[in-house]
Amino acid sequence: MSRRAFDTEIALDLAVNLIPFLIIGFFVAVFALFNPWGFDLLQSTVQFTILVTTMILLATVTYVAARLIETDDRTRGEPPET
Repeated sequence: MSRRAFDTEIALDLAVNLIPFLIIGFFVAVFALFNPWGFDLLQSTVQFTILVTTMILLATVTYVAARLIETDDRTRGEPPET
């Protein structure tokens, strides 16, 4: 039995990463539009580098995890052969 990529079960397993991704994206947008501490080139560069790098790493880890879950024989929902 073959499964299509990223079916609903895998999407539900990986949905927990969506909330931190959205929170980080919210802070990137807020700090880009309204910076309460003013603009300092070094501070702003470090701040955005940390936030954007975290978003990229979270998206990458989520994608890799989805691929690994999808290709693992133990998660296919079929009974194991004895």
